[in-house]
Amino acid sequence: MNLLDTDGRDARLLAATMITFGMVYLFAMLVLSRVHRPRTGTPPDGLFFVFVMPCLNEEAVIEASLRRLLLPPATNRRALVVDDGSDDRTSLIVRGVADDRVWLLRREPPDARRGKGAALNAAVAHLATRPEIAARDPDDVIIAVVDADGRLDPHSVEAVAPYFADPRTAGVQTGVRINNRHTSLLARLQDMEFVIYTDVFQRGRGQLDNVGLGGNGQFVRLSALRSLGGDPWSHSLTEDLDLGVRLLLTGWRNQFCPQADVHQQGVVRLGRLLRQRSRWFQGHLQSWALMPRVLRQARARALPDMLFHLSSPLLILLASLLTAAFVLSTVGVLTSWLAGGPAPDPRYFLGAYLMAAGPALVCALIYRSREPLVGFGVVRLAGYAHLYMLYALVWFVAGWWAMGRVVSGRTSWHKTARTPESAPPTPLQPVSAAPAAPEGPDR
Repeated sequence: MNLLDTDGRDARLLAATMITFGMVYLFAMLVLSRVHRPRTGTPPDGLFFVFVMPCLNEEAVIEASLRRLLLPPATNRRALVVDDGSDDRTSLIVRGVADDRVWLLRREPPDARRGKGAALNAAVAHLATRPEIAARDPDDVIIAVVDADGRLDPHSVEAVAPYFADPRTAGVQTGVRINNRHTSLLARLQDMEFVIYTDVFQRGRGQLDNVGLGGNGQFVRLSALRSLGGDPWSHSLTEDLDLGVRLLLTGWRNQFCPQADVHQQGVVRLGRLLRQRSRWFQGHLQSWALMPRVLRQARARALPDMLFHLSSPLLILLASLLTAAFVLSTVGVLTSWLAGGPAPDPRYFLGAYLMAAGPALVCALIYRSREPLVGFGVVRLAGYAHLYMLYALVWFVAGWWAMGRVVSGRTSWHKTARTPESAPPTPLQPVSAAPAAPEGPDR
């Protein structure tokens, strides 16, 4: 019995230590994010932006996305759609857009459907064959990776450009928002998660030279990509995470741009959310292969946070075990009490509750500062904090699902399904009555 008591105290001590560390880390990043001063200057002359959109069966959203990207009549923008072996109307829709700034790269099996990283590498190789790109200084060519459902703020190019005044800047990451947050509670919680990550952690990491790059709203110099070799993106399930870390280790700097956001669809079914987060978790595990390079090459100020970020899957799995142990212990104590045993100490449960609810309440306050909701009073704020506590449990399930896939050696994933959307009227005109363009690798 004494041994069990000792084990229980050790588990509670470990849990309290992890929660305390998490709260201190959150507070430190919050402070750093509030004093974040981005390194900007006068935008260099001659910047040329190529929006690269990897697509696999994106007929539901591709036309609306192209219309938004090319709505400004700017001559320094192109959109390269990489159709990665779609078997729907994606390529046909792209060919039907009457705008010379739209390019199409059609990939066919067996080269197609080998992951987003492979599609992006093919895009960079293809751009080298384009006269508009080959004639330019690669320092002035900015590759913007946007998902097919991505909605960049109209002023994103103008917001991002000043960050490239620093010749050491490789990439700039915008904020990320969920565009269907007003119609789904699950999407709302995803939006809350992204706001906290970008507005606190990305801004804070800007002070530590450890800004990460995401798979959506990512702007990178072509010269920086080429410095990583012929295939800058890895075959990891989270190729964006790998790219950001490898650029930092090569001596480049990444920056976070809080003045612009990319808006994307949030999943509205729990099963799809678990599948998506499991893919991210497994990709994070794959990034552990970078650990030796991180230890050798990371900047001193970035090293602790980079190690913490890369090792976060292990911390999540450990936290899930401690949470399960707490739940089982609580059930045992309550069962014993109902059977006539001693009453449980309420301080134990109150302390555990406050340690869990405290960070969630801070997160809700941060979200409220970015998302002015009507009637967002104290009660609603507390409600969102508690919902976010439950939502965070998704990562526990996703983490163990990902571990199961790692053990079984599975690495393939199905893409996240999109919801069709209508495009607002823009100068882009579909050429639906025109004959289909001849088959070919590109346009």
